[in-house]
Amino acid sequence: MQSPNPVLLIIDVQQAIDHFDDGYRNNPDAEKTIALLLDHWRKSGLPIAHVRHASKFPESPYHPASPHFAFKPEVMPEGDEPVFTKSENCAFIGTRLESWLNECGISEVVICGVLTNNSIDATVRVAAGLGYRVLVPEDATAAFPLQRLDGKFVSAEDIQWIYLSNLHGEYCRVSSTAELLSSFQKSANQA
Repeated sequence: MQSPNPVLLIIDVQQAIDHFDDGYRNNPDAEKTIALLLDHWRKSGLPIAHVRHASKFPESPYHPASPHFAFKPEVMPEGDEPVFTKSENCAFIGTRLESWLNECGISEVVICGVLTNNSIDATVRVAAGLGYRVLVPEDATAAFPLQRLDGKFVSAEDIQWIYLSNLHGEYCRVSSTAELLSSFQKSANQA
């Protein structure tokens, strides 16, 4: 970590993800890992922001009228943790997220949630373009398999690693949650 107040940005971890796709999802423990990060951030008194998706399509499990629209229990917002509601893939489009980050003096963003090849990818790219330093814990994100236009299927693991590999270096730093939490410990020991 390079700043004293990195924000944990949790994207689209709603009950809808369990009803979004019939395919196998990689990182089935991503929610538990995100809950671990969330617990660390809360105990450290660091800023946290939640993003939820409100689909424009009534048939989507992410539509506000869906019974699956709510956050998953393990990442439920608490207290004054802000919630930003988006209707696009990127958490910055149509929300006050950028204004809030700037008001809080945040320059470093840890992004986790779902899906790696959708809202995570879009949000990481825009965050980097806006000048934020971005970190992505790979085990706190997840993807589904994808059918290519030529009819072939790409596994969830391959989707995950292709997208993260493409983002790493240019748009963000990809690490594991253990590496990320270890960097906190090192910073605390040096202080």
